[in-house]
Amino acid sequence: MPTIPFFKHATLREIIITRLCCGADAVVILCCGGYLLRCYDAVGLRWPWLIVALLVGYFLADLFSGLVHWVVDTWVDEGMLGRGIAMTREHHTHPSHVLLYGFLDQASLGAAPSAVVVGSAAAVTASFPVSALTYTLMIVWFVIATCMLFGMSFHNLAHWPVRPPLLRLAQRLHLVCSPEHHWRHHGDHTVRYCVINGWANYPCDRLGLWSKLEWLVTATTGRAPRADDAEWHRKLNDTGLLAGEPRPVR
Repeated sequence: MPTIPFFKHATLREIIITRLCCGADAVVILCCGGYLLRCYDAVGLRWPWLIVALLVGYFLADLFSGLVHWVVDTWVDEGMLGRGIAMTREHHTHPSHVLLYGFLDQASLGAAPSAVVVGSAAAVTASFPVSALTYTLMIVWFVIATCMLFGMSFHNLAHWPVRPPLLRLAQRLHLVCSPEHHWRHHGDHTVRYCVINGWANYPCDRLGLWSKLEWLVTATTGRAPRADDAEWHRKLNDTGLLAGEPRPVR
């Protein structure tokens, strides 16, 4: 494994864009958090319902991470997102390189769509009178926005060569994505797109959601999914890790 990954160095423009994306999602998180603190007493939502809202948000965050991952892997090319796409394609052929990039470099891929989609949803929710429903929805938006900012950090935990006992326990409890669960994606790029905790992978893969969506997009637009994969494999000098078995982890 090289000391420096292929796309480590960013231009000033790329640095500014990644920080703006992460900053925008951080603003969404802070606004949602402020709403939850400000309205907590007025709503009086009991703890069991708060826990349910958090779990629903955690599931939907995983699903949203899968949707973003699927779009980036399947339909977006370097001409659209530049270095961000180059880094994701590098990860397919050299999975361990993902651990060598900085937090902000990777966080922007999830933070940008979160800032737009979740930020819009939170703004609409906040425009309604405060109620148990709006409060519950704001919890969901808060969890999704937070998880998307740290989405690649969740994903990277599945690639750590040495895992502390607490992390191994969390992965065994399916609180975060495990290496065994995630590595299926590296062998088959049509499954296991969700990378926060993997919960949403079970219904999505069982229903063949991503393949059905690909068929729909292709039938509508004529575009082929993952059209640039072969070119990227040649460009990055594929090592064979794409379809290999995960290295033993401790």
